[in-house]
Parts: sequence; C-alpha cells; structure tokens
Amino acid sequence: MWPTTSLLQTPLFKPLPADASVDERIRRSYERAREIVRAYRPTSEDIATTSPYFWHMHTDPIWTLDGAAGTLVTIHLNLFAGTLAKYATSRPDLRATLRDALDFKIVGQFCLTESGHGLDAMNLETTATQLPDGSFELNTPNNAAAKYMPPTSPAGIPSIAVVFARTIIGGEDRGVKGFLVNLNDGYQMCSGVISKLLPQRGGSEPLNHCLTYFRRVRLPASALLGSPSKPKDVRIGFFSRIFRVAVGTLAIGGQGLSALQVATCITAQYSQRRTITDNEGRIQPIMVFRTQHTPIAIALAQSYVLKAMHQFAVTIFTSVTEMPVRHGIATILKVVITNHALRSLLDLAERCGAQGLFEFNQLSSMHKTIQGVSIAEGDSLVLSIRLATEILLGRYSMIPPENDSLLARHETGVFASCRKRLSCMEGHRTTDFSRYILPQALRLVESIGQRIAYDAAVNQGVDQCLIDLYVASCVKTDPAWYAQYEGLTPEAQVDLECAAVDAVLPRMSELIAGMGVDEYAVAPITTQDRWEEFVEGLETFRGTAGPFTLVARL
Repeated sequence: MWPTTSLLQTPLFKPLPADASVDERIRRSYERAREIVRAYRPTSEDIATTSPYFWHMHTDPIWTLDGAAGTLVTIHLNLFAGTLAKYATSRPDLRATLRDALDFKIVGQFCLTESGHGLDAMNLETTATQLPDGSFELNTPNNAAAKYMPPTSPAGIPSIAVVFARTIIGGEDRGVKGFLVNLNDGYQMCSGVISKLLPQRGGSEPLNHCLTYFRRVRLPASALLGSPSKPKDVRIGFFSRIFRVAVGTLAIGGQGLSALQVATCITAQYSQRRTITDNEGRIQPIMVFRTQHTPIAIALAQSYVLKAMHQFAVTIFTSVTEMPVRHGIATILKVVITNHALRSLLDLAERCGAQGLFEFNQLSSMHKTIQGVSIAEGDSLVLSIRLATEILLGRYSMIPPENDSLLARHETGVFASCRKRLSCMEGHRTTDFSRYILPQALRLVESIGQRIAYDAAVNQGVDQCLIDLYVASCVKTDPAWYAQYEGLTPEAQVDLECAAVDAVLPRMSELIAGMGVDEYAVAPITTQDRWEEFVEGLETFRGTAGPFTLVARL
C-alpha cells in the first residue's frame, strides 16, 4: 500500500467545488503537498543518498490527482532539500533549515533558469557580489535575468530558495554558485525580492508560477552554499552545483509511469460502464470493440514494461559514479516514459469521447502535467540532442543490449545510419549536422530507451504477452524503418499488434488490478455512483420564466 492511500479519504483530497477560485485551488495544492511530504516523512539520508524510498515516492499515483502538488513536492524535496543535504553535513547552521523543510514548515524553491537563458543556464546573469564586510548583494541586472517559473509568490507558507547567481568576489567572476535566500514569509515578499505572477498554463492544476527579481538584496556570508573559490573547470563546477537537476530528470520521469497506470484504469472502467445497444437489441459495454480496448491494452503493457525499466534505471543511476552515464540514463528514462505517456494519454482520452476533454476526469489534466514534465529538469529534445551527439562522437556509450531483439536491431540500425551520414561531414558543428542529425536525436534516444525497457522487462519476468504488445507499440513509432529493414510490411505490423492484443485481452481485468492504482482512479466517469454524485454537486439553474417573444429592433 502507498503511504498516501489514507489521504484519499480526507477532505483535503476531495474535489473542490466547481466554482473554486484559482487562489483557493493553489492554496489547496500547497496543503496537499505538505500532507504528502508528512505521509512519507523522508529523512535527510533518504534525500542525500536517493534511497529506494525516495524513488518510490516519485512513482506514487497520488501525483495524478494533483500535478501542482507533485511539482511542489519534487522541487521541495529533490532540488531544495537535496541541495541543502549535500552541504548540511559540514554546515551545522543549515541543519535546522533542512529539518524545517522535511517537516514542510517551509516550502523550498530552486531558482536557476532565467527568462532570457533557459537551458543555457551556465550563462545566467543574476549576480551575487561580495561586499567589503563579507556579505553579498544579490541583484537582477536586467529583465532577461529574471528567474523563470519557480512558484515564489506568497502562498501561506514561508518560502526559501536556493538561488543561483554569478558570484563576484574581489572583482573576479568566480562562476555560478548557489545561495540560500528568504523569499517571503507566506504572506508578503521579503525586502528587495519581487515576484510577478504568471498567467496559468491552462489544462492542469493551477500553480503560482512566477518571474522573480532581486533588487540589491543583502545576504549574509553564510548564504553562500559551497566554496567561494573559482573552480578549475568552470563547466564541471557548474554541473556539480546543480547536481540535483540530474536526479530530478530521473525522478520526475516516474510521474509519467503513474499517469499511464491511472489513465489505463480510468479508461478501462469507463469502457466497461459505458454501453451501447446493437442491432439485435443486446446491451454491450464499449470495451468489446477493437478500437476501444486496443489503446487500453497498449497502455497497460507500457505500464508494466516501463515499471521494470524505471527500477532498472534507478539501480544503474545510483550505482555508477560517472556523471555522463548518470545524465544519460536519466535522459533516456525520461524521454521514453514521457513520450509513451503523452501518446497513450491522448489515445485514452479520445476513447472517452467528450468526457475525456474535461479536467475533472483526470485524463486531460494528466496529459498537460506530463507535457510539463517533459520540459522540466531539462527539455526532452535538448537533452536528447546532447546525449545523442556525445554517443555518435564516441565520447561514451550506454548499456549494451542483452538480447538480440527487434528493438535492439532497431537501435543498432538507426545509429548506424546516422554514423554513416556523420562520416561524410566535417564535424558536429556543421550546418549538415544540424540539418540531418539533430532532427534524429529524439528518435535515437528513444530507440535506446525502448530497447533498455525490453531488456529490463525480460530480466524482471514481466509477462511475455505484455512484452510482445510493448514491442508492437514501439514498432508503430518508427514503422517505415521496420518495413524497410526488418521486412515488417504494414500488414505484418497490423498482424503483430493484433496477435499481441489477443493474448493480453483475456487477462485485462487481472492485469489492471495488479497495478494497484484503482483507488487513485477517482474520475466521475469510472462508476455510476461517482457520476451521480458529481452531477448532484454541479451548479444548477432553475427559473419560472414563461414563453417570450423577441421584438425586432431597428
């Protein structure tokens, strides 16, 4: 049982009234985030060592009920508390702040990205200049240096951030370093800190994303996290400071897994509840139709296979020390899980018809949340460009295949094709590389991930019918290659999927129950009782107006 299961029965996790304001919904997300943290009660060691408990938390289906709360928790525990945990071992003065964070007496933020720099964070412009007395002055020199996205406006809980700034000491640029900065007391901003609330993203749970500026904010010398010295290698120094971002890339990828699981459960329950009457007067659930149960079966297979992949990726990530390999594994897992989730969530929502469009049925909200996940902690495309380029250049390699599978041959083939084209170029900083190779980066990384997912599922004993259906779903992501190089004609690809679906279909109910997420599938469309309760709570209009005649006016 998940530690959060008991929370589902509390008023805090019941839906707010349909007319609840954005402010009320944001406040509720903060309260939910607090209760999720307190339900898990992670220790500083869990955070610092990224224990199995830490990773388990990031696949909790509770995130599917409130993506905003999930965002707050992962920023708070991974980025903020994780950064503090690294320095608290040698800084006793930080331990009280870390304890407050683990109790959610404060909410932590992580201010790295700037509106004018995005993933080019190494060139950020916020400055922290050391003053003669050893203190620092934190300043936003122009609008492009505003910190983008972190929810920094007051939300009822005191907020503290790790803010990254270009550190100037004795007139010398010592590189980008982190500083501990008070943002607000829960009700008003701290002196010199300005927060501008961004409009809502739309479609997902609202959150107070902001642009944040610092106007000559005085910080004590102790606000600096880490050494004031200039690193020997500026690039390595920068990435060592933001090391929790790589952890976050892997961690938030797990949210795509829980979204897949819960969406599968919702759509299956709806498809059994919703019925039609056929030409002979028989009432049947729409689940009987091939077009209805196929996307559900595919999402189910992906859920099981990707769970095996997640467990394998976490093991590799926590056991290796080479940062490129850790970044690579995190990127691959995030790309594969989010891409599968985004495709399947769209298919599942469509199978729920008009019902799938509404946020209250979870599907559209989860899709928008996973869209955000694909960008957070490094945009999936940009991360893929970096990883694919380094592999093509031979700077390092990822885990080799364990099986001579269809997916392994696909990975080998697409990389061989790109290497052949690259061999005719003058290098990777050419126009041709940009034109022909970079657009293939996501495809290359996805091919590695699909093969790793297959190997992990085989090694962990996932049912063969699920593995076969997973392979069939992967073939659909690059059908031309499989037709040209594996002889899988379009008809053969259809046959492959049909045979796999036929094998899974008799066990659908058992396999869906086996995911253990039924309690988190709370959409009104899942049961008749929930639907009637939902309708009863809707704003209702009645009146006594009689017939009327429209009077034409000139």
